[in-house]
Amino acid sequence: MRPHPLTLGLAALLTAALATAPTSPSTPGAPPGLAASPPVRELALAAAPDGSLVLAVVADEGTYSSGRGTFVARQLTAWRHAGGTWTALGGPLNYDHPRPVSSLNLALDERGTPVLVWNENYGDNDIVVFRAYQGGAWTDWRTRYLGDDLPYAARTRAVAARQGEPVLAWGEYLRKPDGSRLTVRTWDPAAKVWTRSAPFNDLRAFSRTPALALGRAGRPTVAWLQGEVLASRVLAARWTGERWEPLGGALNRTPNTYVASTRLVLDAQERPVVAWLEDAGGQDALFVSRWTGRGWEALGGRLGTGSASAPSLALDQGGRPVLAWVEERGGLGRVRLARWTGEGWQDLGTVNRDQGRDARSPSLAVDASGAAVLAWREDVGGVYRVQLRRFGP
Repeated sequence: MRPHPLTLGLAALLTAALATAPTSPSTPGAPPGLAASPPVRELALAAAPDGSLVLAVVADEGTYSSGRGTFVARQLTAWRHAGGTWTALGGPLNYDHPRPVSSLNLALDERGTPVLVWNENYGDNDIVVFRAYQGGAWTDWRTRYLGDDLPYAARTRAVAARQGEPVLAWGEYLRKPDGSRLTVRTWDPAAKVWTRSAPFNDLRAFSRTPALALGRAGRPTVAWLQGEVLASRVLAARWTGERWEPLGGALNRTPNTYVASTRLVLDAQERPVVAWLEDAGGQDALFVSRWTGRGWEALGGRLGTGSASAPSLALDQGGRPVLAWVEERGGLGRVRLARWTGEGWQDLGTVNRDQGRDARSPSLAVDASGAAVLAWREDVGGVYRVQLRRFGP
């Protein structure tokens, strides 16, 4: 069987990107690009314990008619980078073609098994579907789909992986009482159903944007936003095995304000580090705090200088946060990068290839060597293409 042209085009693009990626932020790499490659809409990057990288990409496939109008179909594909080479992990991963695809999540389990979660559109509704790369092939889990309380539930989620299975922080809208429910959901293979944990939020309040990480024993730690949109709090909790234990109070620097885009990772001692966006004089400012075991420690002040979006958070080998995000200038997104030194933020500034071109969707991972590897999509000649840079430890 001939490989799908999308797989060939993007695999070649990614190989060229990594081959020319700089070893430091001051060394620019040659911008990759293939004229035949399709526009990239979403991507996600993760680093496995064996030193390999996994990259998933959603790209346009073409325009089709549904009988009630036209739509742009998209395809999801994935690759693994090891030994200096990108290898395609199968072909297109959508369950049905042509379909719109959106809201991509990628997680690796403790062995580096990739788990993918995304939305596929069926008629007027999205459903959330799943696959894992097990034994050299992707699972067929289409019967596990979730799709209740859309669009809220389908987009209010975070994904982790354990023993080759997805673990979800999942949101559902409640009409009585007037609030929402955030739970951790896992698949029960015997009953063939998704199970729910006890809720970790206040059911009487509107809650959203959960972030999720698993400890070595599989116990979840979560962070989320709770309250009215313009008067919310960033909260965190961990599962003790019997109940949800709150971790201190609200993290936001200004109480009861606009907050967004919660991100969470665990250090080697399983203490959470949380990043989020918060209103600061009408701009979305990026902040980070770390749990000390007794309370939340603010890691410096605001990162960057402009309104931020799309933060991506990772920890280096010393447990210090590394952050990538987008700041917009004159309608153009610029990808920025910063590292916590232990005393303050080392701001590496704008790191995308061409500051005169729009750049979006940063996804950050720290590989086994301790290097930060950043993937994003950038406008190259009017088409969004995958870019990668490696920043030495």
